[in-house]
Amino acid sequence: MISNSKINWAVIPCAGLGTRLLPVTKTVPKAMIPVANYPIIHFAVKEAMSVGIENILIIIGEGMDSIRDYFSENTKLPKFISNNGKNENKYIDETFSDSANIRFLLQDKPLGVGHAIKLAKRIINESSFAVILPDDVIFTKGNPISQLMKIYNQFGGHVIGLNKIKKSEVEHKGVVEFIKEENRYKITNLIEKPKLSDAPSKIGILGRYILNPNIFDYISDNVENDQEINLTEALLRAGEESEISGEILEGFHFDTGNIEGLIKASSFFLKNHKILEKNL
Repeated sequence: MISNSKINWAVIPCAGLGTRLLPVTKTVPKAMIPVANYPIIHFAVKEAMSVGIENILIIIGEGMDSIRDYFSENTKLPKFISNNGKNENKYIDETFSDSANIRFLLQDKPLGVGHAIKLAKRIINESSFAVILPDDVIFTKGNPISQLMKIYNQFGGHVIGLNKIKKSEVEHKGVVEFIKEENRYKITNLIEKPKLSDAPSKIGILGRYILNPNIFDYISDNVENDQEINLTEALLRAGEESEISGEILEGFHFDTGNIEGLIKASSFFLKNHKILEKNL
């Protein structure tokens, strides 16, 4: 077994403009759109905290102060509710900072996940770290990042979350080529949004990563015409230096970056909230 350092950092990129959810995202950050009565970002932060990650870095954009406010202590609301005899909501006085160090970093322009992760280098330095894309909400008895940690502890390098995708999704996703081994998918190629005829498999990348710090060396600094910087391309190049492993993530996945996925996620949560809220 390879000896690897503990994962003490999670990066959660939230600076996207949420154009698929317009018009509400004109004023409400995409990460604050609710699934039932929880904003999307809540699930991502709790996922990191539940595996003992102590430091969480949330990348936000201009005008997204409500994300910061959500994780700040609210001294007025608990007092108001207590004075009015309404103590039924145990989450009113929850203080996230009691369990994790949550920090925020501004991404001036929405230049993609790769650019957001490159910004995190100044804070994370040379530590391996988890990445959680909050759009990809996963309801499961376990923990998606915990699944990836098991692979990381065994093989090191980079580890990515995977899922089986439909033919209709292939041209909109990152798709992997792999060798199936006993304890992992050994990734040999990654292709961003391939044509169906060119796709090496119907196994796609699913919004969870553990990344070796050498990824920073492969994320381009060249921003031309405000084009997004792609993480998949950087991973492919980094794979020449460090192995890339993958794992099919357990549970029920919802792409909450579009209205259909958001509604399905809320419906699923409401039907199963007594079980799911135990992890929140």
